[in-house]
Amino acid sequence: MPEGNDAVRFECQKCGACCRRQQLLITLNGRDIVRIARALGLESDNMLKIVDFMILPQGATRPEGLLGTPSAETERGPAVLALKKMRGGDCAFLENSLCLIHAARPSVCRSFPFVFRRDSEGTYWGLSAQKEICPGLDHGPEVEERQLSSLAAAVLDDMDAYAEFVNEWNEGEPSPTAQKLIAAILMDSRFRD
Repeated sequence: MPEGNDAVRFECQKCGACCRRQQLLITLNGRDIVRIARALGLESDNMLKIVDFMILPQGATRPEGLLGTPSAETERGPAVLALKKMRGGDCAFLENSLCLIHAARPSVCRSFPFVFRRDSEGTYWGLSAQKEICPGLDHGPEVEERQLSSLAAAVLDDMDAYAEFVNEWNEGEPSPTAQKLIAAILMDSRFRD
């Protein structure tokens, strides 16, 4: 599974550094949206208050960190869904360096600073391009391959289900809007546990 043979030590320091980085987009998939909505008791209209829609301009180069992230059609164009951030770049759910929705946090938060990919040869892991902000690397216990395998399977399965949903949405929704998109995600059985 690993791209390299180097052992990695990691233990989250609960510092909130990854939650404060302006350049880090906290992308969301369908299961993330359903998980957060359930945890907060929110319907689709209220979910619109906590979800950002990063519109991808036509012809623009997609940022490297978003290459594998599906973009869903909305009334303003294709968008990547993300958690809202505060003016200074902090996640809207960060308070006193702690996550207010930790049990329901998005997949990218659950896996940071690790990233995963899958191809016909297997599943691979690496470290985020933003790994330098994480003081938890090189601290704590050595991360076991079975831990990474389990995390990779969950993250990649979530992304696969969301990519399938987005493809169907983009091909089948005649008048896509952000509100309809969130409502459709919340109703889709693929995203329920």
